[in-house]
Amino acid sequence: MWSRLHNDFAMTCLVMAVYSAAHLWDSLKLVCSENLRGYGWSVQQIIFINYMPYFFSLQFQPASEFQASGTDAESVQQFYDLLTGSMDVIRSWVDKVPGFGELLRDDQDLLFDAAFLELLVLRLAYRSNAAEGKLIFCSGVVLHRLQCLRGFGDWLDAILEFSSSLQELNMDLSAFSCIAALVMVTERHGLKEPKRVEELQARLVTSLKEHVALSTPTPARSAQLSRLLGKLPELRSLCTQGLQRIFYLKLEDLVPPPPMLDKLFLDTLPF
Repeated sequence: MWSRLHNDFAMTCLVMAVYSAAHLWDSLKLVCSENLRGYGWSVQQIIFINYMPYFFSLQFQPASEFQASGTDAESVQQFYDLLTGSMDVIRSWVDKVPGFGELLRDDQDLLFDAAFLELLVLRLAYRSNAAEGKLIFCSGVVLHRLQCLRGFGDWLDAILEFSSSLQELNMDLSAFSCIAALVMVTERHGLKEPKRVEELQARLVTSLKEHVALSTPTPARSAQLSRLLGKLPELRSLCTQGLQRIFYLKLEDLVPPPPMLDKLFLDTLPF
């Protein structure tokens, strides 16, 4: 009984962490900022929203009206800005995950650095509308696919394909919260206390199993759990594609990457 209450409490905390971490406004607001106009963003695309995108009806121009604007260097800078803005938001969320703060600080940093691109993709895919090309970033910025294509390259289409498959699962916020936490809380090379990470991972898996058991009809429970957990290796692959994209942009050398992204790239480079 106590274990069940503990897991319910942990799930509640995890969902609350998702809501609070974005530091976004409670109601939909349109923001027109002069320092963003240089990227060709109109007031309709500079939108800050609550974490739950489907609470709102976002208004977009038809895709045919979007045109690539700005220089290649500006597009690359936009790419870096979107990543660094998302990094701040995701780090804030990570620090609120129940049990994560009990890990060694060095292990917390290692887990975050290793999982950042996976979390970026997962959160972006969960919010966005792939069919309409609407991309909703962690920072609240909403852009059309065509506005991001130069910076993201082929990685963008892979993210949108993942978004379509993710949304076919009809994942609710509680399941999403557990999957997001499991993306980060997993075995990584270099952990100083891997046993504690393993124990936290086991608690998260238990919370996910119990939630699926309560929210999914009996015949579909096992399949739904497998489909949810099956997204984790897909995210690893998408993370590698993201690192390859950053590597390509570094070689292109139009804009130097921000120090935090450069460090992330060097620390997690798998090739």
